[in-house]
Amino acid sequence: MPVIIRLSQQKKHPNRYNCFLDNEERISITDDLILQFNLSRGLSLSEKELTEIKSAADIAFTREKALELLSLREHGSGELRTKLLQKGYQKAAIAKVIEYLQEKRYLNDDRFADLYARELIQSKRFGPLKVKEKLFQRGIRGDVIERILSDYDHQICIGNCAYHFQKKFKNGVSSEDRNEKAKAVRYLQGKGFSWDVIAEVISKT
Repeated sequence: MPVIIRLSQQKKHPNRYNCFLDNEERISITDDLILQFNLSRGLSLSEKELTEIKSAADIAFTREKALELLSLREHGSGELRTKLLQKGYQKAAIAKVIEYLQEKRYLNDDRFADLYARELIQSKRFGPLKVKEKLFQRGIRGDVIERILSDYDHQICIGNCAYHFQKKFKNGVSSEDRNEKAKAVRYLQGKGFSWDVIAEVISKT
């Protein structure tokens, strides 16, 4: 069984320690885990204990990074999972951390989706198709996206489309200039508006 030969505090992370074993293995752990597992120099560890310590450390470090990301802004669970995977954290640890964060209500997909949708609709004034695309990219569930889009008022949609149209084409477009009209349609489609909404907005100019 491996034996702990030294515990040393990390310089860059005061709450973390390096645990050196006599088999030349080194494990990074948190100060909480030292207390939880009663770790000390000279302690022999069974393979089961060693596995449990490593698993607990993975979860602790993953939770620490997840909380750091959430401190910057709200995230959906899908988006947070993707970011943690990209940073090299283990799937099993990520799953447990996300479950923990949801239980503590630090992570709530409906709340995140509503906040993000409000930004997309009220601040950036995107159309429904762009809102759907953006929410999907953030890992929001399909049923949540459909709920949000069903609440996207048609008159607000018209107003948002008109905002982008007037901002880009200050003098409007001539109904006789097919190229200019096609350019306007492509631009507004890129902002997420359907042909019906675009046609209604352009016809009023």
